[in-house]
Amino acid sequence: MTLIRIPLILILIFLVTPHVAYSQTGQKQGTVQVARLDSLDKQLITRSQKSDFSLSWEHIIVVPKPKQSFKKRVNKKLKMTFVSKNLLQKYRSRKGALPKGWPVRQGRVSSLFGKRWKRMHKGIDIAAKTGTSVFSVEDGVVIRSKYVGAYGLLVEIRHSKTYTTRYGHNSKLLVKVGQKVKRGQKIARVGSTGRSTGPHVHFEIRQNNVPINPIKYLGTMDKFRLSNNVKLSKYVKLTKK
Repeated sequence: MTLIRIPLILILIFLVTPHVAYSQTGQKQGTVQVARLDSLDKQLITRSQKSDFSLSWEHIIVVPKPKQSFKKRVNKKLKMTFVSKNLLQKYRSRKGALPKGWPVRQGRVSSLFGKRWKRMHKGIDIAAKTGTSVFSVEDGVVIRSKYVGAYGLLVEIRHSKTYTTRYGHNSKLLVKVGQKVKRGQKIARVGSTGRSTGPHVHFEIRQNNVPINPIKYLGTMDKFRLSNNVKLSKYVKLTKK
């Protein structure tokens, strides 16, 4: 009998020991958690005494912050940019090469943004020969490509939730609605359709469907992209110089 009992005792010890160890570990973890909660309670009481503080651990427990959106990251880096109102004046005297990225490569700025003949001119006009290629200034999706009243043959492109661009008075349209276009892609040819006094492209930028002065964009093309959804009106100001 003695020989049989000894192995049984050893087996019982073997089976019980892990549970005891586990129980001790669990007790230690429980103690740590209780201590942490006590500490939080003390912080809450201290804060509530100093100010009108809602008794909630949410303001104390550190919660990982979600990654910032691209728009917010861009906004933090942006600084106010000043653009001269006279920026386009040097392109008004005679036809010639225009800055890279503009709607046409060769032409002359024939009319500016603002009041004209007691009406609001909602974009700028760039005079060029009939048939001259018209280019998209940014990547986007074509949302209109047809004859539209005073605009004549019009191409309208959506670049983001905030921005669209319009290219009017064309003689020929080269893109269709729903088509994706890239920056610098040919979208039309210069003409004089609609209410027009001669061949030119009417270039218009709309921010939340409100026309803004294209100079704000054309003068800061190296810093801003319409696809970034950043409101130019907040970061670009025109100067009188």
